[in-house]
Amino acid sequence: MTGAGTVLVLGATGFLGGRIVDEFEAAGVEVAAASRPEGDLLDPAGLRELIARTAPDTVVNAAGMTSPAIARERPADCFAVNTGGMLNLLEAVRLEAPGARVLALSSAAVYAGEPPFTENSPTAATTPYAASKIAMEILCGQYSRGHGMTVTVLRCFNLTGPGEPASQATSEFARAAIEAGAGGRAEVRVGEPATARDFTDVRDAARAIRLLAEGEHDGTFDLCSGSATSLQELAGMISELSGAELSLRGSGTGQPASGLLSVRGDASKLALATGWKPEIGLRESLADLLDSLGA
Repeated sequence: MTGAGTVLVLGATGFLGGRIVDEFEAAGVEVAAASRPEGDLLDPAGLRELIARTAPDTVVNAAGMTSPAIARERPADCFAVNTGGMLNLLEAVRLEAPGARVLALSSAAVYAGEPPFTENSPTAATTPYAASKIAMEILCGQYSRGHGMTVTVLRCFNLTGPGEPASQATSEFARAAIEAGAGGRAEVRVGEPATARDFTDVRDAARAIRLLAEGEHDGTFDLCSGSATSLQELAGMISELSGAELSLRGSGTGQPASGLLSVRGDASKLALATGWKPEIGLRESLADLLDSLGA
């Protein structure tokens, strides 16, 4: 099947899920948008009913637990929704729409070693969140090989932009700057200010997902910008954009909770398959984030 056909998006009211819905609808694709309780990953019977009723050609799973911090506090809940929930969804698709393709959103948290990370880089879990995503990917591979389903795994690096949840660093910095006001000062506590991550605008991410859904693409893909920006650099950008002076206070450990000081990916495989490349730079993403928060 070429073209996305009818697309069912789970987690449609979330930060990325909402943008995915917007992206497909703007392209003229018929979208069925589901969020809890209708698209509850922990309700196998409900998922089967939803898929039977919507008869999707493509299923995008943007639901699940996305906060590593919450996952550390509630590891059982993290595995239940990210791993068990994905199993419920794959089984529901197998039974009710076996010809549909499934796009599962994973994370750069699965990687280990030294960047830049590619799809062939080693994986290892140091957090419950990463472990839940590795286990989810194993299930996706099992259903692809064992049942002949078309399953695509997209390893998303850090996403930012308008609508970003308050729990993420860029949003936390932006909110602190707005509260301080132009000319004001704010201090934000972080683990290690030198921690560097690979940021992609959420709207670019949604476009990548649409492009993957439109073609005959399965397997695993990195979704990233290819460059790393430190928390200190992020604070500097937001300071310039907002007029507030942000300072970061580190924990003094010298290492982030994940253990990786720098994370950077390589989206060459995604670019080769779909022609995708980032179009929205980090400074523009941060400016739009500030605007969305009322700066």
